[in-house]
Amino acid sequence: MTRMVQWLVIGILACGLLGCGKRDAKVVKPSGVQESEVAIWVDQVGITSGQVQQEVIRLAPQPPAGLSPEELAKFQLRVLQQAVDNLVVRQLVKAEMERSDILISQADIEVAKEELQQTLGEGRSLVMLLAEANITLKELENNLRLDIFKNKVNQDKIDAAKAAVTEETAREFYDGHVEQFTKPEGRIVSHILVSVPADADEAIQAERRAKIDGIRKALVEGADFEALAREVSDCGSRVRGGDLGVVPRGREDKPFEDAVYSQNMGDIGEVVRSRVGFHIIRVTGEQASEVVPFEEVQSHIVAVLKSQAQQKITSDYLAELRERAIIKLDGPLAGSSKDAAPEEPAGGEAAGGGEEGGPDNLSLLHTRRRRPKERGQSR
Repeated sequence: MTRMVQWLVIGILACGLLGCGKRDAKVVKPSGVQESEVAIWVDQVGITSGQVQQEVIRLAPQPPAGLSPEELAKFQLRVLQQAVDNLVVRQLVKAEMERSDILISQADIEVAKEELQQTLGEGRSLVMLLAEANITLKELENNLRLDIFKNKVNQDKIDAAKAAVTEETAREFYDGHVEQFTKPEGRIVSHILVSVPADADEAIQAERRAKIDGIRKALVEGADFEALAREVSDCGSRVRGGDLGVVPRGREDKPFEDAVYSQNMGDIGEVVRSRVGFHIIRVTGEQASEVVPFEEVQSHIVAVLKSQAQQKITSDYLAELRERAIIKLDGPLAGSSKDAAPEEPAGGEAAGGGEEGGPDNLSLLHTRRRRPKERGQSR
């Protein structure tokens, strides 16, 4: 890790995640690992700085484009916190599983893999997801085993919490959050993005401008917009052929919004510069504001509320494990936290952070469960 990343890790471990003032652990050097390599002790098990670095790379191989230095630093903090918390949580659950008489069979693992496959979009497979997440099938299965265990050990509580979610509770949620089920007024938009780093020099900016100009020329000459977006766009919407869905007023950068609301339907817009890079925009339709009837979203609300109930149970369980554990900094991180604590502790949802109580994902392939208000547009 770079020197800056090391200091960020120190600060996060010291105060952002594990808590200051923890009692000292009675530690035992793990077999086959040099004690100087250990960054964190979880009870008597060491987690090395190399493991932390590997987890960071898995969660975020590349930072998002267009971040300012300050935004990049905050992003790194969030990713590092997520990485460390993932490793600590896995070790805590693994230790509980080893002490338990609950057995997880290979059949259980296969069912979990099938369920994971069903959450993927059309044309996507576990093999593709493993490659994207930089994780092996064996690692996935090991982490799924931990996921299954924490659900089984809390099964009675989870069943009771899910049973408490009824059509009545779904209706109460709907009536109290009607705005979440109101389609916003706006224009339906697709775009192609060529990103430009915030610190890009004139040469890089000129190179990116030339690239977007070439893309627009191809579109004007008849190239298929969706196919080209899938091939060259730097935006996550490329998997949908550049489709952003509905863009209401007040959500995007002003240059982007101005272009969206000034273009004629179906036109290939002029190149637009925003804070993240260069865009080519195509408006494909319009949507009027409309409240979605309860009957159309009832099953979705019930599913989400049950998912949230389960997440609350498992989050409380993980919080209890953390409270009981002895977690200690060691190796190169020990004694350095006073000077390294960040002004703003890491948090938020970078790299797929968990819901209440911190991340409870053990699989590295977490598909964020959306609450009813979330639409999931990706910029």
